[in-house]
Amino acid sequence: FAFAESSSAPAKKSALEFIQISKDGRHFVEAKSGAEFHPWGFNYDHDAANRLLETYWKNEWDAVVEDFAEMKQLGANTVRIHLQVSRFMKSPTKTNRESLRQLARLLTLAEKTGLYLDVTGLGCYDKTDVPEWYNKLNETQRWDVQARFWEAVAEVCRKSPAVFCYDLMNEPVLTEDKKNRDWTPGAFGDRYFVQRLTLDFAGRTPKEIAEAWVNQMTASIRKHDKRHLLTVGAIPWALTWPNVKPLIYSPEVSKNLDFVS
Repeated sequence: FAFAESSSAPAKKSALEFIQISKDGRHFVEAKSGAEFHPWGFNYDHDAANRLLETYWKNEWDAVVEDFAEMKQLGANTVRIHLQVSRFMKSPTKTNRESLRQLARLLTLAEKTGLYLDVTGLGCYDKTDVPEWYNKLNETQRWDVQARFWEAVAEVCRKSPAVFCYDLMNEPVLTEDKKNRDWTPGAFGDRYFVQRLTLDFAGRTPKEIAEAWVNQMTASIRKHDKRHLLTVGAIPWALTWPNVKPLIYSPEVSKNLDFVS
């Protein structure tokens, strides 16, 4: 995809540097200067009327521009956006080019404003908006759609220094539901922030499932983007509850991630 906003004026070079992991693996650093980078900012998923970003970011673009300016003024350097499967995949194989163009537009805004984006994907937060065809897919088919989602997003974002990281999914859940086939358990208010990676363990351990899923998602991104950082948002239960074993942040599952958030 080659998406850019048309302008008669020459494009202003972004002051942002690409972010990478320090050599000792303990910090985020700016790629050229080597200066430490500490992400600090906002979740930017809905407006005051509780509308998800992708429902208004095209028709009310001026509001988005104002929000980015305000977040920058308040001292943020990072904004976490949440992309919905329903807005980026029209079918199991067809992406939504209009949404991809709007994502490119948001990248340009972030560069101009001097803000990095934590691009969190595969959202199914609005359950009524999740396509019926998506929920009917089996595990293999669903993962393939998710991989196509990330491949398309990475192709748009790959050259932008405004991408801090790709967050593959918000808090993936490893529990079964063979009977009801509910991919998005547990509402928080009127949103569904977590989703299952599978409905049936089929003899596999949760760690084996998570490892296979992470490997497939990261491989889809690395087809186009070998530079930006990869992460998964996970609650580190094992750091609080002694009997809980590490999952996403275990060495096996996280080997193709740059960090776990």
